[in-house]
Amino acid sequence: MADASLSPPATLRPRPLAIVALLLATAAAVWFTWPRPDTLIRVRRGGVAVVTDAFGRDRPLPDTVFVGGSGAKRKIRVVNEDTLQHRLAMFTIAPGQQTDYTVPPGTFGGACSAHPSNKQLTFVVR
Repeated sequence: MADASLSPPATLRPRPLAIVALLLATAAAVWFTWPRPDTLIRVRRGGVAVVTDAFGRDRPLPDTVFVGGSGAKRKIRVVNEDTLQHRLAMFTIAPGQQTDYTVPPGTFGGACSAHPSNKQLTFVVR
């Protein structure tokens, strides 16, 4: 028979729901405060670019990319997963490289080698 004096007091026993709630709150805080770019553009193998949202969903690169965010400047991350160098308007990215660009508000455009249908790309930075 176990001695009752050896078991921990009720106030020191772990509370599984409280621990799970704390872990979920910590994960949510990290998710929302983790530094990430305002816009993520990935050039896939084969040379076609996609825009990846905060939840990891890809959509084809539009003719005009609207870049939002907060602060005086916005961060655009371009990841080139292709084996060739690509130009996306004002950005040039070497094969296999990832680069973060910090840009001021304005409208910028130029030639694009990774657009699925149009060879011009415009960035509207708000």
